[in-house]
Amino acid sequence: MIEKLGSNHIMKLGIVVRDIEEAAAYYEKTFQLEEPLIIHDQAARKNPHPRTYRKLQGMDVNPAMRWFIVDLTPIYLQVIQPCDDTPSPWLDYLKEQGPGVCFLSFCIDDFEEHIDFMERGGFPVNYIEEKGLERYAYFATQEKLGVMLELKERKALSAPLESR
Repeated sequence: MIEKLGSNHIMKLGIVVRDIEEAAAYYEKTFQLEEPLIIHDQAARKNPHPRTYRKLQGMDVNPAMRWFIVDLTPIYLQVIQPCDDTPSPWLDYLKEQGPGVCFLSFCIDDFEEHIDFMERGGFPVNYIEEKGLERYAYFATQEKLGVMLELKERKALSAPLESR
């Protein structure tokens, strides 16, 4: 049983926007970057990895989103635009808060133990996804921490967490 979060190092900030092309242009200009590659996950939605699943508050969902990465080493930004009305943490944030920092992401090991730790602390899983060698969970931490937390694990998986 873990007693604290397995990392104090933020690896990513998740930022939600209404217009991904406009945001990409501003990030490119502001940070003197190459034009960000905007990814549309439509292909992944139609042909998901065999071990992929997505659950929002325990219900299967398949939200569409577009996103790009901004490398600001030692962290990076993932700028996300929800693309449909399918419930998702990103769409909920955009509807409730408008554009802004939706989540902080931490890379951890012992995924299931971290889920138990967060839930014991009063932070239930809001969204969970597995896609191949990566899985992550968002927790309802906004009221107490002012931002949602994402915990991400990257490695070979022994068994999917579809029961959550």
